[in-house]
Amino acid sequence: MNAANKKKRGLNRPKTYENNCGKDPDFFANLFINSPIGIYIAQDGKFAFLNPEFLRISGYKEEELLGSSSLNIVHPEDREMVRTSSIRMLKRESMSPYEHRVIRKDGEIRWIIETVTSIMYGDRRAALGYFMDNTQSVLTKEALVLSEDKFKKVFRSSPDWFVISTLEDGFYVDVNEAFLRTTGYQRQEVIGKSSRELGIWVQPKKRSEMLETLRKEGAVRNMEVEFRMKSGEIRNVLWSAEAIDYGDEKCLIAVTRDVTARHRAQQEQLKREKLQGILEIAGATCHEVNQPLQYMCLLLDELLKDYPGNGNLLEIRKQCDRIKSITQKMECITVYESMDYVQGKKIVDINEASKKGRCGSQKL
Repeated sequence: MNAANKKKRGLNRPKTYENNCGKDPDFFANLFINSPIGIYIAQDGKFAFLNPEFLRISGYKEEELLGSSSLNIVHPEDREMVRTSSIRMLKRESMSPYEHRVIRKDGEIRWIIETVTSIMYGDRRAALGYFMDNTQSVLTKEALVLSEDKFKKVFRSSPDWFVISTLEDGFYVDVNEAFLRTTGYQRQEVIGKSSRELGIWVQPKKRSEMLETLRKEGAVRNMEVEFRMKSGEIRNVLWSAEAIDYGDEKCLIAVTRDVTARHRAQQEQLKREKLQGILEIAGATCHEVNQPLQYMCLLLDELLKDYPGNGNLLEIRKQCDRIKSITQKMECITVYESMDYVQGKKIVDINEASKKGRCGSQKL
């Protein structure tokens, strides 16, 4: 390496520096020049040597820094800390790297991890510094803290229920105010207890199905379930959850939206639609049945005049009156009511459906 190249690459150093480097000064010089870590030498508090990586991090040219105070590029708020930390490290009172901010030539602030050690440079004491850009790591940590802070705010203030619980056993680790407000529980009644102990899942098998989906797909989205409140009230909710690592334990974080009002409105709408269908069928049936029924009753009345004690005619008349009573009830239907029938089927409960109608107070 000739003198011109040495000067070009920032190695215009005193002869004593080469002597300090040993028999092959160029070997050590190349280590400094090609190092991925910023390296500098400061003597009497001023820069005496700067490698290319240091210049890249700082954004300055070599001639702009050589001979200037090593604290000039340090952020004003951090200068006293840097001075104190470097002195302690030079005296070997501390071996821990210190972190501080520097201001690049373009005004950008970078975070630096720095260590210094004492060396001989030109037969005099100097500080050899290692200068590592840690900005990305610091920004990542700040972003994480910000993200956690935002999450906590959303967790606490969300109108939806937020729950963190252990994955397998369902022990509550944390719940938000919306959960407590809706379920009626106090925090101390919930934390450390399982959903099974509190009986929150109306159908425990639904939680087993949720866990199975979570294992297969990694998340559950808008699963319709029923939750039991502390008062015993059943509410309809949409349950969404994801598995997370919380400390050293596998947990799930779940957001639950109360859709009870919507569910009830849908059920009422369904009942109205069913009622409309029933009324149309009942009206048509009554119209078609009443005409032949009236004719049959007239014929029976005539026959009973001739055979007043005939048991068969009296029984037929009784059944006609029963049919008439049923058609009257059908005409009085105003609400949808059903009852269980055979093989799990349901049929319209005519008696209950007609009680609230205009025939409710009539004796049929």
